[in-house]
Amino acid sequence: MELLNNGADVKNGTPKETTKPTNENGAIKKEIAQPVKSLNGKTETEKAKPEAAPQEQPKPALAQPEPAKPGLSLDAKLKLVSDLHRRSVQRVNLITRIKQLEAFEVALASENDELEDNPYQGCKIIIRDDKGRDFTTNTPGLIRMVSQFIFTACNEKLAEIEATINFPNA
Repeated sequence: MELLNNGADVKNGTPKETTKPTNENGAIKKEIAQPVKSLNGKTETEKAKPEAAPQEQPKPALAQPEPAKPGLSLDAKLKLVSDLHRRSVQRVNLITRIKQLEAFEVALASENDELEDNPYQGCKIIIRDDKGRDFTTNTPGLIRMVSQFIFTACNEKLAEIEATINFPNA
């Protein structure tokens, strides 16, 4: 005959083995069997409330210092500073060119006759090499394309240079 006595399975007067409950840490709780009178008057054993096993404190892992990275030599530091300075100068020059081109276009647009669709009407581009040879054009459409190309190229180069200006992990 099977009886359920306070949550313990009992079969033929002996407690049935059950899986052992665990506490929060996963440690098995101790269970103690206690004699108890059942409804039919027979003495049977009951599992007492589980006692929590003493919790083991996890030992904190000792923080091991990382091996010290060898510092940069003085020459390496100076080279790094020189490279950063060169990039900083390039950045300033590009920003200056971009601002000059923007100011030029704003002035053209403000002076432009409202009837003309191209503010570069009346402008001239001259390309001169070191031997004194020239290329000259007055075509407003071509001048607009060259201006837009220069503006785009300067902005792309500026973004590229700014991405390379980084301080090393010291």
